[in-house]
Amino acid sequence: MTSNIFKNLFLPGMILVAGIFLPACEKDAQFREFNYPAPVVTDFSPKQGYALSNVTIDGQDFGEVVGAVKVYFGNVRADTVRSVTGNKIVVQVPPKGITGVVTVEIFGKRDSIPQVFTFKASARLISMSKDKAQAGDEITLTGNNFGTDKSLVHVFVGAKEAEVLSVASAQVKFKVPDALPGSVTLVVDGQRLIVQYLLINAEKLTGILFGHSGSWSNNPATMIPAAVDGNLNTYIDGPTATGYVGYDMGEGKAALLKSVRYVPRSGNAARMVGGQIRAANDPSLSDYVVLYTIAAAPPNGVYTDAQISTVNSYRYIYYYSPAGNCNIAEIEFYGK
Repeated sequence: MTSNIFKNLFLPGMILVAGIFLPACEKDAQFREFNYPAPVVTDFSPKQGYALSNVTIDGQDFGEVVGAVKVYFGNVRADTVRSVTGNKIVVQVPPKGITGVVTVEIFGKRDSIPQVFTFKASARLISMSKDKAQAGDEITLTGNNFGTDKSLVHVFVGAKEAEVLSVASAQVKFKVPDALPGSVTLVVDGQRLIVQYLLINAEKLTGILFGHSGSWSNNPATMIPAAVDGNLNTYIDGPTATGYVGYDMGEGKAALLKSVRYVPRSGNAARMVGGQIRAANDPSLSDYVVLYTIAAAPPNGVYTDAQISTVNSYRYIYYYSPAGNCNIAEIEFYGK
């Protein structure tokens, strides 16, 4: 009886003591309170721009924690804050931005300045008037939101800049430069739009498809025709580490190669490093010459252009893979 009374008195006392000391320890050790200063916005640039372009915000007390920073264009929150330092924020304009005040919020505290950011509609490309031309020809690019300021519009064929003849909101005209075939790029006030491949004084070369035989596990879907079917999702997977694929122009015929385009097997771009564009005239290919060597892994899912510098014509033109089972999704040859 006495022991039960002792327990009933002793245990609540212990619990009360624990209640006094433990929360105090926990508060001191784990729950330190911080009073973060409010951010101060002093400026931003540029004052106008397009979706997904970068804007730099100047000020102070921004901290360095990217995840703590929220930026609003009008009432639209930016999806991507690229970097944060104590006095600078680099943020990407949201895809569906609006014209409005730029506001910075950090740990619930906000600041902005009266100057508004003007959201501009992005340029959009619809079509190119032709994909084969001679140097000096005129080509028209059709689309939207090109503006009318000719100084802000540039056109490139590969790395060669073309002369822009005229600019209207829905149309840009340019003169084809004396250059090798290449992808056309339209630049509108810093926005880069990849148009399509332009053949200049050249054509797409075809002939009798040839190359190594078979495939890994004898899969018919990964034999050499997969590299010329126009489908970026199909690919060659050779039966051995080495392999090759290309065209025989035919007996008594030859082609002057000017450029190639290629796409790696998705996820295996590194296997194209060291790959070669070769040419030969003997059916044994023993007299081959290397016209181009792939020095870096190409991007997945898109064509990579390579210019070929040669004055000689060849009957056999092909891609040779010294390793990697000839993993290639597409290969195209252009010339005369």
